[in-house]
Amino acid sequence: MTSLLGAALATLITLAVFSRAFGDNRVFRWASHLLLGMGAGYVAAITLKQVLLPAFDPRAWVHPSQIGIGILAGALIAALGLRFSARPELRAWGLPSMGLVAGVGGALLLAGAMRGTLLPQLMAPQNIYLAFFPEFPALDVISVIVATFTSLGVFLYLLPKREQTAEKADSWAQWLFDGWRLWGYWALMLALGALLASMAGARITLLIDRVQWLLGLWF
Repeated sequence: MTSLLGAALATLITLAVFSRAFGDNRVFRWASHLLLGMGAGYVAAITLKQVLLPAFDPRAWVHPSQIGIGILAGALIAALGLRFSARPELRAWGLPSMGLVAGVGGALLLAGAMRGTLLPQLMAPQNIYLAFFPEFPALDVISVIVATFTSLGVFLYLLPKREQTAEKADSWAQWLFDGWRLWGYWALMLALGALLASMAGARITLLIDRVQWLLGLWF
């Protein structure tokens, strides 16, 4: 009985999410709010169990520095709670805590991107093993050069464009620079297009998986 009730509830929520294909409606909003609420509740439970409750453990308040860190953390959390106040002057006191949370999150993302993506790519040419086309090593060299040229073009495109005088605009160096930026623009558009295509393919695959799950559950 319990398994049948769970299957029926899962089916109803799945169909409620699928109803978004026919337009925005109350059923979809109800399902999305339920899913978001469950996710927020899960995160809150994990935070309470693994962060807050261990922090209030008496064994963690032995060293004076730990006491100071605990008091500072409590003050920052209390200030962050003021962001939900209806009074604007009280909400302003929560800005330092909000900025600290955003700054730490951004720093962690930047450090992860540098250690996981940027630094390995910068160090790769030192230990590069040209084995993409074993029978044609020249193609390996060309592919590396094109990849480097494209990466620099995207970087130049993302830089702010400065106003140029008519004399500089007609120079061959400026023409080459603009062409490089244009190449970076199209490379960025192709990369974004491939990313969107992969996301669309993943969603179609998820849709097929959910339909197969529903058919296998009831038929």
